[in-house]
Amino acid sequence: MTKLKEYIYPKNYSSKNKAVEFFNEFGFLSLKGIIPQELIDVLIRDLIFLFEPYSGISENPIDSAIINLDRGDKEKLFSIHSSMYKLMSIKKLSCFFTDYIQKTFCLDKPILEISSGILLGIPNDKRLVYDFHQESSYMKGFSDIFNIHFPILRTSSIENGTMSVLSGSHKLGHLDYDKKRFSENSYTNLTPKDILKIQDSYTEQHCYLEVGDVIIFHKDLIHKSNNNLSELTRPVGVHRLTSSSEGDWVRRSPNEL
Repeated sequence: MTKLKEYIYPKNYSSKNKAVEFFNEFGFLSLKGIIPQELIDVLIRDLIFLFEPYSGISENPIDSAIINLDRGDKEKLFSIHSSMYKLMSIKKLSCFFTDYIQKTFCLDKPILEISSGILLGIPNDKRLVYDFHQESSYMKGFSDIFNIHFPILRTSSIENGTMSVLSGSHKLGHLDYDKKRFSENSYTNLTPKDILKIQDSYTEQHCYLEVGDVIIFHKDLIHKSNNNLSELTRPVGVHRLTSSSEGDWVRRSPNEL
């Protein structure tokens, strides 16, 4: 029997202790409206600057350019996507999340950025969609990773392929995985072995996130992105922060994973 799809709705917690208890039990925190709108606005402004020259619709330049380039010039889309990781507006968000994590988890150690960037969420695209995985498979050797995921332009929902998680699966620890790719220019999937059995043991929940909301999740939480069945893109910010000074800091190509 097919299970009904469940949503995780963001909320705020009455205390830091309650938030940490929830994180430890379920492997994530989905938080309501904590990102200042001005930080999102600056990021959107920068994205418009990057994409507008390739857009056919001035009222909707980011969506238009991403869809046009995906159809006609994937190399240029890859180049712009790579440059987005260097935007200072992304770095400002890393600083905001650093402050939140240090205060919530009562960390007195420095926070380091492993990586940050944007996933494009292209409509009806299987090439840039991650199957179930753990971040600890891609970023090895870190004692902790605070993974951060938030929508930029519009609400993330089941229709446009929002991320889903296997709630509580972080308690399994880091798992062995099978490595697969959809195509030569796709993401590399590092899917935990026996994933079908694992899915039967945990509830898959989809992350409902409006602009300003954010989900922070554990390095071993099993999660995936999903197909975007809408007509517009679903750009989301992604940050990986750590208090660990040791780990594999090298950014690896798909063939090197």
